[in-house]
Amino acid sequence: MNLHKKIAFTTVLVAILAFSGTPSAMASTSGHDRSTFNSSAEVALQEKLSNIASTNNLDVEFGEFKIDAPQSTIDEYHGDANLYAESIAKAYEEDTASNTRETKNASTRGTATYTSSVFSGVPAGGACWVKQDFRATVTNYKVTSKSLLGSSYQTGVCVFQWSPNYSWFEGNLNVLSKGTFHAVVKGGPVSFAATFKAFFHTNKTSLYQEFQ
Repeated sequence: MNLHKKIAFTTVLVAILAFSGTPSAMASTSGHDRSTFNSSAEVALQEKLSNIASTNNLDVEFGEFKIDAPQSTIDEYHGDANLYAESIAKAYEEDTASNTRETKNASTRGTATYTSSVFSGVPAGGACWVKQDFRATVTNYKVTSKSLLGSSYQTGVCVFQWSPNYSWFEGNLNVLSKGTFHAVVKGGPVSFAATFKAFFHTNKTSLYQEFQ
């Protein structure tokens, strides 16, 4: 093989090797960008939801955010995780604007049987409530016994669906319910944990919930 042919062959071989390595390198970079984008979107969405809850004086805590936006969605938002989080927040904030409170404080469906009810349209997106049934006995303004009935559940219509984790009593009167919201929003699955607190007070022989 003469010198010119050897140089040409070497050049082609280097080009082929470089080209064959490109997809792998691109995939690695793309995967890293996707992970960074989703992590940034999780932080941004948590901050936005917390601000919305604070503005509306809602008794809810958020955590355990998980966003898995596909590469097509990331490209659609030009890699701007904050803009993507804003679009998620806006998507259900618009749904909640017309109905942000249930008209009754607590449902009493039988003697000493109650239902805690807390508006969850923020952050769930829509007009919905997280509820927990429980039984309590009140004597002379004091709660003498109480027990939860089943798990918490969601009523109404919202973008995000509620999966209950557990509920518990705090002190004598408050009912807390923790669960996970999940939905596919803007092309990717989004989930996060939330804890709602219902505040109760006593009459002489019964309970009533604060307007929440």
